[in-house]
Amino acid sequence: MSTQEAGTTAFSKKQMLASTLFTPKHKDVLDVILQDDNRYTLDEAEQLLKLFLNEEVI
Repeated sequence: MSTQEAGTTAFSKKQMLASTLFTPKHKDVLDVILQDDNRYTLDEAEQLLKLFLNEEVI
């Protein structure tokens, strides 16, 4: 899922967690759902975050 499209920048998990674009709560979730060895665009990270937060709790 970490494929880069032309003109987009991908970031490591560490860079995402250091970003000021996410709240502390969202950073906690990203820490769990992002893989250490992958790179993600901001759109990918936001999409994964949204999917995780909207999952039904059993």
